[in-house]
Formats: sequence, structure tokens, C-alpha cells
Amino acid sequence: MLTHTMQAQQKPFVLRAMDWGYRLVQGDSANPHKKYFFPIPIVAYKPETRWILGLSTTSIFRVKHDSVTRPSFVRLNVSYSQERQFAIRPQLELFTRNNMWNIRANYTYTDFAEFFWGMGIQSPASARALYSFRMHRANVKAAYLVKKNLYAGAQFVFEKMFQIDASEAPLLKQPEITGNTGYTASGAGFYLTYDNRDNIYFPYNGLLAEVSVASFNPALGSSHRFNNLIADVRWYKQLWNENILAIQLFSQHNAGNIPFRMAATLGNEMFMRGYYTGRYRDDHALAIQAELRKHIWGPAGAVFFAGTGTAAPSFNQLLNLHKPHIGAGLRIKAIPRERINMRFDYAIGVDGNSAAYISLNEAF
Repeated sequence: MLTHTMQAQQKPFVLRAMDWGYRLVQGDSANPHKKYFFPIPIVAYKPETRWILGLSTTSIFRVKHDSVTRPSFVRLNVSYSQERQFAIRPQLELFTRNNMWNIRANYTYTDFAEFFWGMGIQSPASARALYSFRMHRANVKAAYLVKKNLYAGAQFVFEKMFQIDASEAPLLKQPEITGNTGYTASGAGFYLTYDNRDNIYFPYNGLLAEVSVASFNPALGSSHRFNNLIADVRWYKQLWNENILAIQLFSQHNAGNIPFRMAATLGNEMFMRGYYTGRYRDDHALAIQAELRKHIWGPAGAVFFAGTGTAAPSFNQLLNLHKPHIGAGLRIKAIPRERINMRFDYAIGVDGNSAAYISLNEAF
């Protein structure tokens, strides 16, 4: 007992404080919490919105407390800008008992402004123009475990963009920009997911591969007829201890009369970090990134990532011109039992593009 007490006293104050915090959040080994609640403030500054304040709340739970059923979550993001712009986004992912069903759903209402550079990977920085809009977006997916690690499911996608103000964006008013006065896109389709990751939040090893197809047509209430295919492949390999190599290949392909904001895009907090969300848009997009995730000390880790991507009007032009990005980030363990981290990333692209990100969980 004396030896144990002396060892506890010798533990650095910072680690003892972290241990106390973790016990508060997740309980201890004798009495672990069955649910976790994580609020994160949203603070951001963008030229087009000025200051943005909001709150992101996440509740993580299991429908069955065993060693098989994966954790589910419900999240709500709400933000308001200094320019009186508003966005709300509820989201959920649910795994039923023994992971037999995986259900994902999200809804977004946006009353915001953003920049538009035109279409194509060669759209110049000087073409940047501001426009505002309102939008409803919803996506529901439900998949059944048809065999070990393999899910097959159906999806419904809805997006309505309206009250577009392009008075300061003449480029957006051009007749070849589909949907520039507003649109309704309503579609349905199917998808297949192979997932043998050892953890859904911070995998040490495994593969996640998903292919989804959706068709949008007037019979479903869509104002435009087009088809969409998305492929997302993620591979994880433990190198040593908690040092992980993660690689992602993402591609999106469209055919038909595609509204400009539903075109394939590059730039967001998940892939092509360092670029403004939707900086490059076209019918097809391809991106690849690799990330080294390295444990540093105690609750802290670091990541180093790099990648490249492109957008093109046709599939055979996807190898013509690419935009690279590099970056690094800090990780702080938020819920060690579930391998959930707080993420702080900074990334740099070309042509003066850069961005910082703060969120819960990894980019991919």
C-alpha cells in the first residue's frame, strides 16, 4: 500500500489532473459510464461571415452493452454568425445489437453566405465572388449486415437550395451554371460497405470501403435528372505501439444535369484539408491522402498528413492536374476507452490556401 501511494504521488500533476478528468467523463474500470456527453464550443472567423459562434453537442452510447455492438452517437451543431446567418445540423449514427443494422441520418438547414470561384480545377483565385443562399439538406442510409463485415443498404438524398442572392457574383449568374437560381434534388439509391476496422473512431488496423449510387429524377420530385456515384476507401495499419498509418482514396462521379452545388468538390475538414470547402467543383473528383498518427506523451499525440486531389469535367481528365496539400495536427484523448480524440489540424494547399480545424474525432 505504501509503495502504491508513493507511486501515485510521483505521477506528474498534469497526468493526475487528466486521470481525474477522464474518470469524470468515462467512469473507472469498476463503474464505467454507459453514455458520454461531449459539448464543444464553435468559434470561427471567415471574411464572408465574420465571427461565427455556436455549440456542437455529441452523445455517445451503445444500444447493447457488450464487446460486439459498436458505439452509436447523436450530434447537434448550431451556429450563428456576426452577419446574422444561421445553420443547424442534427446527425446520428446507430448500430443495433450485434451491429446487425447500421443507420445513418443527417439534416442541415443553412442560411449562410459562401464564396464561388466557378467550375473546374483551374478556376482562378481572382474569380472569387460572394453569394448567399438558404438550403435544406437531408440524407438517410440504412444497411443490413448480410455477412461478416459486409453491409448492404438503401439511401435517400434530398437537397433544396433557394433564395440565392448572386448580386455580387456575376460568374454564378452565367446560364451554364446549373441550378444557379435554385433547385430541388431528390434521389434514392443503394450502397455497399465493407468494414473490418478494429475501432470506428481511431482504428489501429483494418479496412473501410464504401460504394454508393444514387439516382435523381422528376419521379422522386427532383428538378434535375442526374446520377451520382461515390467511392470511399480507408486503410489503417499499426506500425508500432499507438503509431498508425492511415490512407484514404476518395472519388465522386456525376452524370446528367447536375446542380452546381451538388457537383463533386474538393476542400473540407475531412479530405483536401487546407482548401476552402468547395473551392474546386466539377462533374468528377479524385483525392488521396495519407496520415501518420503518432503517440507523443500521456494523452497527447500528433499527426502529419499530405495528399493531392483534382476535379475534372470528364473521368479521363482526372490525372491531368492535381492540387497538393500538407499539414500537421495535435490530438488530445477525450474518451480513451472509446479512442475518441479532440482534433486540432492546420493544413496548407497551393495558391495561398490554408485552413485550421478543431473537432471531435479523426478526419477519416
